Amino acid sequence: MPLDSSKKLSILYILEVLKEYSNETHPLKQEDILNKIYNIYGMECERKSIGANIDLLIDLGYDIIKLKKGCYLGQREIEPSEVTFLIDAIFSSKSIDGEHAKKLSKKLMGLLSKHDRKNYNYIYNSNHVTRTDNKQVFYNIEIIHSAIEQNKKISFNYQRFYFDKQKREQRKSKRLYVSPYFFVNNQGKYYLVCAFNNTEDVANYRVDNMKEVQIVDDERRDIKQLKNFTKGLDMAAYASKNQYMLSADPIVAKVKISNDYAENYVSDWFGDNARFEMENEEIFAYISSTESTIIYWCLQYGENIELIEPVATREKIKNIIKGMSEKYDR
Repeated sequence: MPLDSSKKLSILYILEVLKEYSNETHPLKQEDILNKIYNIYGMECERKSIGANIDLLIDLGYDIIKLKKGCYLGQREIEPSEVTFLIDAIFSSKSIDGEHAKKLSKKLMGLLSKHDRKNYNYIYNSNHVTRTDNKQVFYNIEIIHSAIEQNKKISFNYQRFYFDKQKREQRKSKRLYVSPYFFVNNQGKYYLVCAFNNTEDVANYRVDNMKEVQIVDDERRDIKQLKNFTKGLDMAAYASKNQYMLSADPIVAKVKISNDYAENYVSDWFGDNARFEMENEEIFAYISSTESTIIYWCLQYGENIELIEPVATREKIKNIIKGMSEKYDR
């Protein structure tokens, strides 16, 4: 038998009240629910209908926990711990301006009860994080997603700093035309992995530095035409081997580990792309990554890491260190 409109509304209101006002430590009695429906929505309900409608919601699959002291909504679309993780991820992202971070966080918090939301007052400090001032990051992402779905190229102006004012002005008016493939979230920043027409390598561009993104009515290049992508697209593999998002050819590097703790540096950065071996009672790691990533990583952890192979990459590091040393010897 179809439900009349008032009964449909009462079931909906009961669910909304449980979402907003109940949790494990704040169960609601039927009388509490009855009063809130009247005070918030102006609807009068019979007390006996509250219990019947709660049972109906349970039959429909909602995790409503019934206790002697009341009931509460148990499992939600998203749990408080998951909200915490996502909000922390939003705050750590430098691709989002402070106001947008607040809005996104509040949308997530809307999935929690008012009691759980009290734990998130720190969102008002989000502007203290160093962030982009590009208000169109999410708009840019939407446009680029549309281009990828339509298999089209995009164009954009890329903003970067130059000391030379004339060069800055020239750069502002220079549009880049690329074939977009996928995004990588790296160290709190969004990068677009893309390719130009005249190269076989992919390029990485920060989305928050893009201005005036537009879809171009040309088909994008097949990614299989590019070097290192002849077997197709593997976003996870690309991201895991490009921690610094610097385009370069992949290599297998052999590094010497000076102490046990330094093994964590390898595992934290490279995970399954690294393997450890003992050779003559010394620890070595063999790492699959890009040359540029290996160079900057070795410079970062140079006190405890020594690159052994490839020799050509080792020479590049030596030259960088020599140049740095000369600057500090002045």
